Amino acid sequence: MKYKVTIPFAVFVSVEVDAETPKEAEDIAFEDAYITGYCGNGGTDKLVGVSGSNVSIEAGELPLEGDDFKIEVEKL
Repeated sequence: MKYKVTIPFAVFVSVEVDAETPKEAEDIAFEDAYITGYCGNGGTDKLVGVSGSNVSIEAGELPLEGDDFKIEVEKL
């Protein structure tokens, strides 16, 4: 039997902004903080990235665990 196992991992998006206060920095960052799917490796669900010279993306090393983050197993 074949199964698809989905394991949640964290992805961190960092945005460099000029602001007067931490709250203003957060508000400005949310305008540019998004991830998008890119085509490659045989599909559009294989790569993620960010746009903009002031935005970077980094993947976490360990899976997320908790009530909101569950490993899902689906029979194919």
